[in-house]
Amino acid sequence: MASAIACEGRHIQLAEGDAGEVRRCISGGVQLAEGRDTSWVTVTRQGDFSDPRYGHFSITRALLEEMVRNFDANAYGQKIFIDAAHDPSKGAAGEVLRLAIEGDRLRAQVRWTDWGRELIEKRGFAYLSAEYHENWKDNEKGEPHGCVLLGAGLVTRPCIKRLDPVTLSEAGEGEGAAAIALHPTLLAELINEVQTMWEKQLKALREKLVARKLSETVINQIMDASKKALEAVTDEAAAVRLCAAFEGMQLAEGAPVTVQVSGGGITEADVARILAERDTAARTLAESVDGKRKLFADTLAEVGKALSEDTRKQLCDSVADLITADLPDATIKALAEKNAAMAAKFEATRQLSAMGYQVQGTPYITVDESNTIKALQEAVDRRLGFASMTDSERYRGTGGQLQTQNKDFAERVLADFDRSRGRELAREHRMLSGGDGVVSDVAVPASFERTVIREALYNMVGLQFVDVGTAQFAQSIAIPYSYRDTTAAGKGNVRVFEGQAVPRAGMKQTSDNAYPVPQKIAFEVSDELRYLTSNGQLNWDVLAENARNAVRIIGEDSEQLIFDEQLNASDEFSVVAVTNEATATANGTNKIFVLDNFPVVRPRKVFDLQGNQIGATQNPVVVKLNSVTIAEWAAGVSAGTYYVMDYNLGEVRFVDATGAIITPTNTHAIVCSYSYTTNAFKFDTDLGSSSVKDKWDDFLYRYGLRKSLIEDTRNCRCDLGLMSGTVMNSVERAGSFVANFAKPGTSLDAMGNLGVIKGVSNFKSFAPGLAMGDQRVLLGERRLTRYRMMKPWQMSALENQRDGNGRFTGKKEAYGDQFVALHTPTPLKAGLTSIVLYSATARVDRAA
Repeated sequence: MASAIACEGRHIQLAEGDAGEVRRCISGGVQLAEGRDTSWVTVTRQGDFSDPRYGHFSITRALLEEMVRNFDANAYGQKIFIDAAHDPSKGAAGEVLRLAIEGDRLRAQVRWTDWGRELIEKRGFAYLSAEYHENWKDNEKGEPHGCVLLGAGLVTRPCIKRLDPVTLSEAGEGEGAAAIALHPTLLAELINEVQTMWEKQLKALREKLVARKLSETVINQIMDASKKALEAVTDEAAAVRLCAAFEGMQLAEGAPVTVQVSGGGITEADVARILAERDTAARTLAESVDGKRKLFADTLAEVGKALSEDTRKQLCDSVADLITADLPDATIKALAEKNAAMAAKFEATRQLSAMGYQVQGTPYITVDESNTIKALQEAVDRRLGFASMTDSERYRGTGGQLQTQNKDFAERVLADFDRSRGRELAREHRMLSGGDGVVSDVAVPASFERTVIREALYNMVGLQFVDVGTAQFAQSIAIPYSYRDTTAAGKGNVRVFEGQAVPRAGMKQTSDNAYPVPQKIAFEVSDELRYLTSNGQLNWDVLAENARNAVRIIGEDSEQLIFDEQLNASDEFSVVAVTNEATATANGTNKIFVLDNFPVVRPRKVFDLQGNQIGATQNPVVVKLNSVTIAEWAAGVSAGTYYVMDYNLGEVRFVDATGAIITPTNTHAIVCSYSYTTNAFKFDTDLGSSSVKDKWDDFLYRYGLRKSLIEDTRNCRCDLGLMSGTVMNSVERAGSFVANFAKPGTSLDAMGNLGVIKGVSNFKSFAPGLAMGDQRVLLGERRLTRYRMMKPWQMSALENQRDGNGRFTGKKEAYGDQFVALHTPTPLKAGLTSIVLYSATARVDRAA
């Protein structure tokens, strides 16, 4: 049974899904042009809403885009209809034909039925209430689709009482009422409708009074009285009756005329009293309002010294109409103080936005607070030894210098961290200013976390290869990007003459959805962090050791994510699927079996925060041994036989649950289905009759061809080369490379450059366990892959460790987590390619 919980301006209906997930939003008026049966209406718009009982409620750009995508893909499995008051049993009032995003609004093109036109034109159903689900699942497969528009309803009777909060319906808001959120845009539209109606009636009244040849003084008196009386009237019929009464009113002589409004009455005596009160107020107003406004301006100048003169003038002008003679001085001063504080927050938001930060809430900037965090970090750096390190030691990962890309990104991430951990940082600053520092609870200091974040980002080589930024933590985020349509205008077809069609530029702007990737690492710190917090004193030597370990682990894992994503994206650019390839027949001796094609494209799976897979696996791999499908091996699997794939070389071997290689039974057939990439050049490292120098000179030639492929054929830049240290040592044996660099491998420049090949800067892949291994060299354009920090790394509280029997071990444990989004848009994968290194003589079915 549905139940409803109501609050001012918003209602949550617990029905058709999890609590609070199905929402309806009054979002705009509905108008039909004469003779038309279709119209575009506003469904909803981006915005943030909150309620002290229900928390934060947001409609984001990502949700709007999901609605459009799911509508276009028919994720709901049926047409989307408009009904009356969310009652589909009465039939459809209209059908949604299209959805589109305009600015921050979701718009729908609707074809109205005759009944729908009647509801709008004759029965007063003038507003649209849209219904959507943020994470809709179909009832057949249970697959989640994200945000889905379910339908909408025509509604009536919006009720406005001056500028008080709007009640959307004066009846039917009890049991079973749907979740409703009123947008500020709609509120403004409704207010504007009433004001337009007032202006229309007052204009007609003045014209009739002028036609009666009344004096201007009398006309003004009647108009002032009618304006005051209309302030309580929102119904147009009542407004017509009221103005008709004022039209016939005689101020000098004649019988009084009674005007009925909502059960009450306004007589000629009432009007005379109103006019008298107005005249009395007018005499005092001229003497006091100017003084009140001056008081506001003086108070604003005093408390808002940080505001510009233009801002103060705008604030004075914006509230001038609100300041009346009867406002107490204390109220005026409070109004000035609140306006100054709000303006300061808005100015801070603009400043931070201009610097590239994503601003949440209403921040403000003070010199004291920024200096507090700066002083804290300087104190920590001195105690941890970072301040005394040389650049070559501290920034070893980036060529001995702090790269601009790393520094800028680190500052943006730290700004988010400082906002969320400001209290802890301020507290630690006060503690450190008095000595070594004291901790009152068993927790990792926020300054430790901040230092780990900064140092890990400072030393990440991969940040120079990707487009970096920060994003709010969410189930998914939209990644905007643009790409070039090579079939549109370009070289050779932009020269047109008079009267000829001008071609459009081939730049397209769009966005993809990306999902958070969790990075969670637990630390067993044994006695170290117990010493760290022992007797409340910080042991800085132990803290420094833990900081260095955490920086290395977090940094290496992040590097691995970036490098692997770029290689996978390169392989996914050009894929060929192979089904049921008869790879080999086991002979009782061989343990390693080669596929007909390589490199093999790694399967791509996308998961939500709960670990549920989103959509189907891309480029799946299926391995069968003796007609039995074998799963891929992973740590912690149960007993059985599994396969392990060398994706670079296209080799398969079989292992047990521990990962130990096993020999398949004689005569067992090995059948594989997989996909391989054609976006890679296969370079055979066998020397044959060539010398070492000649062989690697040939490699440089092939390297140059891959560069030309990217630049000349795909219209991308090639400014990135990435390879392992082992591969780089081999390449540096080329005759031409040695001729250009007398000391191979020592030519580090300001960008961390490890050597230039064909004009391309080459870098050493840093993290262990990379997918590229020693078999791949990646080339391409930088900043095609998008890397977004959604939640900076933070540690949990320290906890006592227990063994399998639940007994204490005397050790401490804590874990840290970080969430990032990593995504390469499909059209941009053309800017990447690779070379695979292999030995033709060694790549055969073999025993070891």
